[in-house]
Amino acid sequence: MKGILLLFRFMTRLPIGVDPKFDSDELGKSMKFFPVIGMIIGLILFGAFWLLYTVVYSPMVMAVLLVTIEVILTGGLHLDGLADTFDGIFSYRSKQKMLDIMKDSRLGTNGGLVLILYFMLKVVLLVEISEFAGLNMGILLLIVPVIARLNSVVNCASAPYARSTGMGKTFVDHTNAGGVAVATVLTAAFVGGAAYLFGLPYIILIVIPIIMLLGFFYAKLMTRKIGGITGDTLGAVVELSEIIAMFVIYILAAV
Repeated sequence: MKGILLLFRFMTRLPIGVDPKFDSDELGKSMKFFPVIGMIIGLILFGAFWLLYTVVYSPMVMAVLLVTIEVILTGGLHLDGLADTFDGIFSYRSKQKMLDIMKDSRLGTNGGLVLILYFMLKVVLLVEISEFAGLNMGILLLIVPVIARLNSVVNCASAPYARSTGMGKTFVDHTNAGGVAVATVLTAAFVGGAAYLFGLPYIILIVIPIIMLLGFFYAKLMTRKIGGITGDTLGAVVELSEIIAMFVIYILAAV
């Protein structure tokens, strides 16, 4: 329980009511429960959708509001990782120079571009799926954050840590195939339960192995590029997985 509370404090801006003493080992061991963080975020977004539903009539405005709420919930932590990762990887420098660029707190051109594209794609996919696929934004944002966070667990178990030290190293050191199995079961149970409750086709579960496979290849790509994964690449994989999961659901709804 302490590890999960630490994970909430580290990965969200949610007030958990207690201030557990920091323990890097406990934090690292809790990585297999990262999908639980996605469940809480998903439930909050689901609730926000229904609270706003009676007063917000524009799908575009609703999408922007929900995306904004999600950013507030995470404090933009994973978005920072996404921008830093693209700044580094697309600098086409040496491995060490890429790592140095990723550590730089300044936002570069590639980081700015990916953030613009990210928000454009996310808002458009939310609107398109809700309007033309019959899946409302609340249900979509209930399940996607869970699937996305599973991919961070996959990454931690699939690649070494690229630096000698760093906060992300504790997650890599304490995550293995067993942790991935726990995270996968939690994710599949939650998504399957949502599908049952809301009458969704169970084919939606196929999104999980697709995202995991892509996450595995992403980890191997990062290993080839910079020698492993970092806290930034772990944040990036969460945000990229959300977009890809939405896109896969969009395709499934069209066939």
